[in-house]
Amino acid sequence: MLKLRDGVRRGGKGRRDLKPKPLGDKCNPACPFFRCSQNALMFTKKYQRGKVITVVTCRLVGDKCIGYRCQYAYCEKKYLLPDGRCAWALRKEEEKEDAFLKEVEEEERAFGKLKNKLRGYDDLL
Repeated sequence: MLKLRDGVRRGGKGRRDLKPKPLGDKCNPACPFFRCSQNALMFTKKYQRGKVITVVTCRLVGDKCIGYRCQYAYCEKKYLLPDGRCAWALRKEEEKEDAFLKEVEEEERAFGKLKNKLRGYDDLL
C-alpha cells in the first residue's frame, strides 16, 4: 500500500509505507513529511550526469528551498527539531548504539560464566 501525503492509501504491488529521508542527521526538504505552511514547495525532476535528481524549489522566492532554515518549514510527523536535525535519524543512531552496548554486555556475561567454571583450574592456565 502506498501512503500518499494527505494520508490516503492506494494499493499497488511492491509499494511500502513512506519513511523519512534525512541527509545525515539534518532534515531534508525532499523528505515525504517535510511541509511548507504557505504551500509553496514545488518538486521538479532534473537530469544531472545521467541521473534523475529531485529539486525542491520555493514558489514564494522562486529559488531553491532552504529547508529547515525557512520560517514556514515544518514536519508532518513532528520530527523536525529547532536546530534542523531530524529526530527520526537521531533515534535510529541511538538504537544502533544500544544494540552494540547490549552485545558487549552479553559477551561480558558469557565471559563471567566461563571464568566461574574455570575457577578451580588455575594451575592449567
